[in-house]
Amino acid sequence: MKQQKQPEIDYLAELVGEFIEYWGFKKIHGKIWLHLYLGQEPLDASALMQKLKVSKALISISLRDLLEYEVILEKGLGPEGTRLYEANEDLNRVISQVLRQREKIMMGKIQAAFGQLKELPVEDLLKNKIKAQRIQNLDKLIKNGEKGLNTIMAIL
Repeated sequence: MKQQKQPEIDYLAELVGEFIEYWGFKKIHGKIWLHLYLGQEPLDASALMQKLKVSKALISISLRDLLEYEVILEKGLGPEGTRLYEANEDLNRVISQVLRQREKIMMGKIQAAFGQLKELPVEDLLKNKIKAQRIQNLDKLIKNGEKGLNTIMAIL
């Protein structure tokens, strides 16, 4: 049976893609996720290529990224021996996984870089026209950001 074109899904996929892009992913990630999430059955890369009208290379890279963050899951092999994928329905786990793998790592890098800045001698701060009070404020901001991230992860 030939699949009908569904402009409503295409439009929604476009919007979800834009939303996901806002959070640092690629638009294609959101489009793939939406099609897998709404689908009645798992899809292979070929079906996604047809639905989204994109290249095999883009689908392959995007599927790998989504698998890494556990946004999608492998669901075995299809009749032709191709890998099948479906969206991870545990959205709290998906968000938690992204926070752990991406934001937590970024927060660690920020803390390490800030630690180096805090160790600079006062004369270096003055020479570079850096306000010492702002460093203290930034320290509080970073600590609050870390607490907020940990709180969100604890809830999920």
